Amino acid sequence: MIPIPYFILLAMCSPIALNAILPALPDIAQQLGIDSSTVQLNYSLYLAALALGQLSVGAVIARLGNRSTILLGISFFVVGGLIALVTEHLFFMLLGRILQGIGGAFTLSMSRALLVASSGGKLASQKMGYVVMAIALSQGIGPLIGSSLNTHIGWQAIFAFSAIQGAILLLLSLKLIKPEPQRPSKLPLKMMLSHYMSLIRQPAFNRYAMANTLIALCFYLFISASPYLTKDLSKNSLAYGYWFMLVSGAFMLGGYLSTLLNRRLSLDKSILVGNSFCILGAVALLVLQISLPMSFATLFLPMSIITLGRGISQPSYQSAAIGTANKLSGMAAGLLGFLQLSFGAIFAQIVPLMIDLHPHTIAFAILACTLLATATHRNIQTMK
Repeated sequence: MIPIPYFILLAMCSPIALNAILPALPDIAQQLGIDSSTVQLNYSLYLAALALGQLSVGAVIARLGNRSTILLGISFFVVGGLIALVTEHLFFMLLGRILQGIGGAFTLSMSRALLVASSGGKLASQKMGYVVMAIALSQGIGPLIGSSLNTHIGWQAIFAFSAIQGAILLLLSLKLIKPEPQRPSKLPLKMMLSHYMSLIRQPAFNRYAMANTLIALCFYLFISASPYLTKDLSKNSLAYGYWFMLVSGAFMLGGYLSTLLNRRLSLDKSILVGNSFCILGAVALLVLQISLPMSFATLFLPMSIITLGRGISQPSYQSAAIGTANKLSGMAAGLLGFLQLSFGAIFAQIVPLMIDLHPHTIAFAILACTLLATATHRNIQTMK
């Protein structure tokens, strides 16, 4: 049996690489002489590659098997980190981030698939909570790691950290993951696309997925904008990393509260509770942005309320959406991740333009997302 620390390290790999770069983006833009929209591609292209990778990883597993898939994914991740490390040319840096994103999608998906294959369904469900908590924790410590490395060494050290992390995982995978006796049957591409289209056409799945994506966009809008909104508030980026831990902690607390609420309430009622917190935090964020000078507190405190609500509602959104998929639950989960990440990548790239228009547009957009998500969910309830 593969030890649980391996799965935890595997699951943490991609979220750290994705978020660690955020505090360093303004410094990278200044050093390379590029604008904020261009440097933002380091984040948005990673998200886009992560989305496409998660959508395609099932087909890769079917063709190559678990062991070859995870080794290929980690190799992409390591090579991408090294390419981004050794160059100051933007094209190659972005190429490295795309390779990291593809590899990161494989490590995220395989951390769950290998856990089930190694432990069996019943035992895996008991251990899966550790993997979910590790992902949530890594989203919080990623910016702190990135801000520390950027402040004390330089932003190139962030890519070195990712490459070392991937190299360690590659060695562990070679030792721990054994070749399968036989590979699973292949799913034709035409049939896979047909399954995805049938899911999109289902009204309940469609609306749950839309609302889930809108709630996730609140986070992507904030995390993409906050490095630029706070760049003049502190002499180094360490303060950003510490404040971001508050947002991550709120998300973990929301996830815990979600498990408690779902024992007493239906999924739809848990969603309403989470959405209420999201709207409350979004209103507070907008009011504080308009009425007070920009500060870490006026940004991160209301965002923590939004993220608490997201932690409550998103597990219920995803469970409800997957529950409508019947025999296509695995593909439904992959499609949910793809929609969330791909729209996150699009809006992350638009954020610098929104800030140039006016910094308060971010708060307006976050409030709009929470209201649209709530309206979409109410539409689902009228269908039942």
